[in-house]
Amino acid sequence: MKFLLIFLFVSVSFWLQSCSSSKKAVQARKTWIDTLPALPNSEIDLPIKVFATPILAKAEQVVPKEFTSDSWPNYIQPSCDFRYKYRFVRSGLTVSCLHGKIGVQFTGNYQVAGSRCLCSVDRPITPWISGSCGFGTEPMRKITISLSSQLHFMPSYQIRTQTSLAHLQALDRCQVSLFSSDVTQMVVDSVKSSVLSFCSSLDETIAGLSFSSALDMARRFSYKKTDLGNYGFVSVNPLAIRIGQLDYSKDSFAISVGLTCRPLLTSDSSSPAGPLAPLPPLQQLENHSGISLYLNALYDYDFISKVLNDSLHNRVFDVKGRTIVVKNVSVRGMGQGQVEVKVDFEGSNKGSITLHGTPKLDTAKQTLSVVDLSYSLESQDLVLKMARSLFRNKIRKTLEGKSYLDVGALIRGSLPAISSQFNRKLTSNLYAIGKPRDIRLIGLLAGEHNLQAQLYFAADLSIISNGNY
Repeated sequence: MKFLLIFLFVSVSFWLQSCSSSKKAVQARKTWIDTLPALPNSEIDLPIKVFATPILAKAEQVVPKEFTSDSWPNYIQPSCDFRYKYRFVRSGLTVSCLHGKIGVQFTGNYQVAGSRCLCSVDRPITPWISGSCGFGTEPMRKITISLSSQLHFMPSYQIRTQTSLAHLQALDRCQVSLFSSDVTQMVVDSVKSSVLSFCSSLDETIAGLSFSSALDMARRFSYKKTDLGNYGFVSVNPLAIRIGQLDYSKDSFAISVGLTCRPLLTSDSSSPAGPLAPLPPLQQLENHSGISLYLNALYDYDFISKVLNDSLHNRVFDVKGRTIVVKNVSVRGMGQGQVEVKVDFEGSNKGSITLHGTPKLDTAKQTLSVVDLSYSLESQDLVLKMARSLFRNKIRKTLEGKSYLDVGALIRGSLPAISSQFNRKLTSNLYAIGKPRDIRLIGLLAGEHNLQAQLYFAADLSIISNGNY
């Protein structure tokens, strides 16, 4: 976008320095089509990498560190003749993730105590005989647990998870010898019940998260025109929005977000009337990367005149001892692809110069030429009027075979500034890393009411987060 305005400024400067009375075109004018051909859709895919350590630290807080029997440390009595209690203490979490399937593994130690008695008519008639594992000096028994959670991004921009217990195994069994009872399976069943309850609670919590405020902000930015100051107004016009699959590798989570759109840069600030359209349904696809941007730019001549005046008003030029001060620049379309530029000046001489011609873009060579550039000069300075013929002949010789602007060189000169915008800190926890691969002006047309330009831009861009929120 910045390049387009730099291009306009350099183009006018080029015209100012290239005033000539070259021969008028003698060929008959053909039927003029006052529009450029339609552009392909733009595709923007941004890989996002999030440092995992802060997220995993939060996960450590979410997953309970202990699973215990109800009313611990008191006993549970499932029948008249039996009661027990247990406690399971987990280790740190080990996390894996591939294509949105998250695995959480942890091991831990458990302790269990149980008692038996004889009953009659559902009442104990003998003292309780107790036994335990993992209490006192006896080591706690080991158990392993694995959870699996499939992450889904819904078309409605909500997140759903399906979390389940993938594996639970007691590595050490607990045999209570006093009453010859193996309570291991009872502990396993109890821990399993607690874990399944946690899985269900986790899925419900995630399903209840609201993204309405973020969606409303994205919708306003996508469909309404955003003010870019001196560069005009941009609208994204999304056609499709996609998100990739979450993966975890080494120390980071990775996913991509993508957008198919038809962006428009314009000098018109008005947005469509009426309520905003809903965003396209969210699509979940494979991860992709890369930017392939086709940008339409549409500027009316009043806007171009204002931008040029902001840059050139009161600019002073020294021409062989004479001082020229630019007071006003106006641009207008003349139809049939021609543009008129009028410059009012003061200083050593006072007057105005008017240039008009038809800009032609060679997309292959990336050069801009003005094949029929001509000018008229108005001044109250008699000496300047007398010098017209000499001035005209000098300019004609200077322009012979050189009346073009090397757009490619201008673009190459702008690449360092563009690259710096691709590698910078965005917020306190977001960074951009990337580089432009290609930038070309692929269309230019001077209409009667506005100037149309088309730009192709290709780049690689990634977003890095330190994971702190």
